[in-house]
Amino acid sequence: MNICILGGGNIGTLLMGDIGRNKNISVRLLTSRPDDWNHIIEVCDNDGTIKHTGRIDIISSNPEEIIKDADIIISTLPSYIFSKTLQRIKPFLRKGVWIGMMPGNGGGEFYCDELIENGCTIFGFQRVYGIARLKEYGKSVYDLGKKEELFIGAIPASNTSKVCNALESILSMKCNPLENFLQVSLTPANPILHTARLYVIFHDYKEGVYFKNMIQFYNEWTDECSEMLIATDEEVQNLCLKLGTIDLKKVGFIKEYFGADSTQQMTKQISGKPALKNIESPLIKTEKGYIPDFNSRYFLEDFPYGLCIIKSFCELVEVKTPFIDKILMWFESFFGVEYYVYGKFIGKDLKGLPLPQNFGIKSIEDVFAYYK
Repeated sequence: MNICILGGGNIGTLLMGDIGRNKNISVRLLTSRPDDWNHIIEVCDNDGTIKHTGRIDIISSNPEEIIKDADIIISTLPSYIFSKTLQRIKPFLRKGVWIGMMPGNGGGEFYCDELIENGCTIFGFQRVYGIARLKEYGKSVYDLGKKEELFIGAIPASNTSKVCNALESILSMKCNPLENFLQVSLTPANPILHTARLYVIFHDYKEGVYFKNMIQFYNEWTDECSEMLIATDEEVQNLCLKLGTIDLKKVGFIKEYFGADSTQQMTKQISGKPALKNIESPLIKTEKGYIPDFNSRYFLEDFPYGLCIIKSFCELVEVKTPFIDKILMWFESFFGVEYYVYGKFIGKDLKGLPLPQNFGIKSIEDVFAYYK
């Protein structure tokens, strides 16, 4: 079996180090920096001890060389890069290839419209399969902990069990099939976890303001962050209730996911997670102090390709979202984009995003027809 990985960041590197242990799998990497990669990836414990190594058989910047005989493609790229990469690889895709996204909640399914019609299977992981940090780019990675089990959605939904069976063998992890890809698209993971935190950190920020110290993203989590997180999560729950046929237990809401019933418990759970220790906020050090890193994936992905997608589904089914609106309206002025016009979610910067309305989905009926 030939498996191609798109994306050589934290999770992509760990994937290759893990999958590359399997002698029956040929791992390929499409990268713009092929000369910076070793064919052997070291997967290390938190203390730097090597747990195992995995082999990458082919490393190239040439999509034809990597893609032409791929059976499964897994992208760990941000959504805004995935859409461009997809255009590069489209001419070389085999008929019936499986294309997966980890995580799968960035609207990537809409970029795959034509491929689905031509017989490709699209699948998405509800969340990333573990936590990883690069040790040395292209050479080694820290494995900071894996999920006990994974949840997978696919289009067409009838192929989900087949995809799960294959992924269980590839990843040596239990993979549970979801009823449809919507349960991936609407998972309240990074799109509300990250955006709630970023709102609290930066909502008073103005140009010329400097932070004295680096802020730990999770270790310094506050009750204010938890309040915003729980409030936005409840709005996603209302969306799922309105959609009606989605099994709410499989969406993975925040309180259940973190095992917290109150604001204070949520703060304790998030700030105390060992695997999330020492993850820093998107700040850049300058001579005068720290300022926001506007090129961070936190800003480039989690708002336009995360929270905006959830908001768009809420618009479709007429669910009110005062807290999501509060975050997105703040982000408009912070990042210099237009999402709202006179309070309506119709701004010009929504036009190029993978939102259901931009792909002809205008009603609940359209939603279920698309995700069947």
